[in-house]
Amino acid sequence: MAAARKGRHMSAGFVAIILFKYFKGVIFAVVGIAALHVARLKAPPSVEEIGRFLRVTSENQIVKYLARLIHEITPGQAIGFGVLSLFVAAVFLAEATFLACRIWWSTYFTIVLTALGLPLEVYEIFRHPARLRTYVIMAINAAILIFLWRRRNEFKGRI
Repeated sequence: MAAARKGRHMSAGFVAIILFKYFKGVIFAVVGIAALHVARLKAPPSVEEIGRFLRVTSENQIVKYLARLIHEITPGQAIGFGVLSLFVAAVFLAEATFLACRIWWSTYFTIVLTALGLPLEVYEIFRHPARLRTYVIMAINAAILIFLWRRRNEFKGRI
């Protein structure tokens, strides 16, 4: 039985969750590194510099928002945000790696961590009810929870 389970392919649902967690981990790592880099700058970058870096026009609303945000934070806040982002990245990457390795408790680990994020998502929906993105993220994480709960013992008998 264990040999059959060991040779079985991982379901598409697990692969999708693993890829999603890796994607979120990489995004948080990039943001964390960028925040730590900004904290070390002598002067905050201009709108034009940010636009050139992102290879978009400096008239872009996202570029203007980023420039305003960077100008409003202190180096200490940027460091704190960068370190926190790197920690969150490490957690997402660990979740994905544990699931990819089919460690028996990885589904429980991911269930708990995903469930811990739901109150924040509900709070964000109440703060910004018109943002479709918050509903999509909430739906994705709810789907992950339901899927993992139903298949939480999939890796039993492994490591």
